[in-house]
Amino acid sequence: MRPDRPRIQVLSPRTWGEFGNYLAATRFSRVLRGAVDADVTLLEAEPILPWLGEAGAEIRTISLESPTAAVRTERYMGLMARLQKRFPTGFETDPTPAHAAELAPLIAHLREGAPDVVVGTKGFVARLCVAAVRLAGLPTRVVSHVTNPGLLRLPLHRSPHPDLTLVGFAWAKEELVRAGADPDRVSVVGPLVAQHDLRDFMTDESAAPASGTWGGDTESGRPRLIVFCNRGGDVYLELVHHIAAQHPETDLVFVGYDDPELARRAAAGAERLAHWRFHSRLTQAEYFDYIDRASRSPYGLLVSKAGPNTTLEAAYFGIPVLMLESGLPMEQWVPGLIHEHNLGRACATPEEIFRTVDDWLARPSAIEVHKKAAIGFAESVLDQEAVARRIGDAMRPLLDPR
Repeated sequence: MRPDRPRIQVLSPRTWGEFGNYLAATRFSRVLRGAVDADVTLLEAEPILPWLGEAGAEIRTISLESPTAAVRTERYMGLMARLQKRFPTGFETDPTPAHAAELAPLIAHLREGAPDVVVGTKGFVARLCVAAVRLAGLPTRVVSHVTNPGLLRLPLHRSPHPDLTLVGFAWAKEELVRAGADPDRVSVVGPLVAQHDLRDFMTDESAAPASGTWGGDTESGRPRLIVFCNRGGDVYLELVHHIAAQHPETDLVFVGYDDPELARRAAAGAERLAHWRFHSRLTQAEYFDYIDRASRSPYGLLVSKAGPNTTLEAAYFGIPVLMLESGLPMEQWVPGLIHEHNLGRACATPEEIFRTVDDWLARPSAIEVHKKAAIGFAESVLDQEAVARRIGDAMRPLLDPR
């Protein structure tokens, strides 16, 4: 019998993927604490390997400053290719002295903490952990928790070498098996939704008044829109100003995540609409008040970029989505998810999203059809208790002493 509880470390890069990736890691860590008998610690990866933060900063620049989706894709794939050249396929099992030097801080970190299991919430981070564990000479098991299965289509994030890979969808497992993974080491657990873990939202003292008056009667027949922008701001600014001019009777809240200037510019085009709200940060209570009001409206709608976490979270609450494709390759699968399950619409161009907004707000019953589909999808696919049970069942064997 071991006198101490097993220790699990979850390593997640905060700078890769805006706030969504770390939020997903936060949710996973909390689920893990309830699913297995172990001490679970969530750590940011960048303080351990600062060059990960440099790459994350480049991803953010690519996302914000690329003039078109095509340019964004080209720049992002260029960065992925450079990293893949430094850490080629299979390096995990035969790391060079140069790799040992790049991973030295991670090796030292693992030797000091000697966790029983280390989890990487990006495939690339899990690959780095496989190599570091080998170089450190530790018995630590390595888990890859795939928060966005679209990343598995990039060699940088794909590896057969972790002791366990957790994926949300069966097609993601098939992707890994085709790449050489042992099917017994890949578990389909279902998608996690960070519905109660939005701790990164903080009070924005400069924002419009609190959300308590937004939307008035929650049973109102007016369309109720949440426009969430954490990338590609100008398109969403133009969209908000267009809605203000053409559909002022709607209820709308704009969130320019972590960008007060963007929220200010959005509000500048809608000064006469006192019932609209504009924020760059929200308290958790404010955010869920907006979500609740949108979900209780037959015509609630979330407008954002086509990110997987945002889409799944909206579906969990029964809110249809109107999404703009980002041009980032790891999000290219999301439009298929939206259209296959009738969760809303993913638009390839700004012109398409403008046309769709005009169409749906002119006949909001179109939104209601997608709402019914989102509720059905949530009931059948997004059962979070079942997902937590599967995660526990998959992780527990790794905690047994070898």
